[in-house]
Amino acid sequence: MKKFVLISFAVSLFSVQESFAWGGWAHKLIAIIAESHLTPEAKAATEKYLGSPIYNHASWMDQVPVWKKKHIPGWEQTSWWHMCTVDRVGKKKFAISDKRSPKGDGNLYPNLVNCVENLKNYRNLTDSAVMINIKCIVHMVGDMHCPCHIFYTEFDDCFSHTTPEGKKVRRHDQMRVYYNGKKTTSHRVWDGLSIRQIWPEYGPDYEKFRVALDTMSPKKRAKMCKGTIEEWVLQNAKDCRYIYDILEPNCKIDREFLLEHQKLSKQQCLRASYRLAHILNECFK
Repeated sequence: MKKFVLISFAVSLFSVQESFAWGGWAHKLIAIIAESHLTPEAKAATEKYLGSPIYNHASWMDQVPVWKKKHIPGWEQTSWWHMCTVDRVGKKKFAISDKRSPKGDGNLYPNLVNCVENLKNYRNLTDSAVMINIKCIVHMVGDMHCPCHIFYTEFDDCFSHTTPEGKKVRRHDQMRVYYNGKKTTSHRVWDGLSIRQIWPEYGPDYEKFRVALDTMSPKKRAKMCKGTIEEWVLQNAKDCRYIYDILEPNCKIDREFLLEHQKLSKQQCLRASYRLAHILNECFK
């Protein structure tokens, strides 16, 4: 924990403008919806330590690759905290996996659990450490629910790696597809694009998206937030697995495809939002 606290002073100097997972736009939307469901205590606490609402920090963790280039020590490992890894243990059942990519990627679950446990003990942490744990939680809860942020070890190419011959093999979630004729990846299809294309007429207006999405009753929200982080990861793994059966390499898709599967996009966005608010509310009781 001491190392974590010391590192936090160094990285707190950096601000976030862009991100990559879920897309920076969707990360912010998730945090905006979550913000509207924070208790007064949690809202006051998060703003005290962050200096502003949580949605201003939703993409903070995606700056780790930038920090690595600037040779800030100790933060290389956090670039591994954006993906969950699961093993198939039955026809429709999964389990948390200990397998990692050669560089360590796929390590989101244990680190999210650790950050949540840290935050529950926030009164015994420095302000800097509390700030870092909040930022990590805000981002990782979003990533945990992104359809393409799960490594399924059933796929031989679930981890990016280089063969002994020097040939780079892409991850399964990075398969090439074409959206409206433009080359992209399956990952980017589900990272924000899948939400924004439901209501393209809303443009960049977060409030319109929030109003359109955030319609679940308190009873249903509470039901969605039941369970443990592990159970949430496995539920996501089960519900998102089918996307690899409906997308083939080099397939051509358009907005109609995204509308057909909008239920998954909406569901995962709301799960992330409500569960993020639930975690912060519990930590700052």
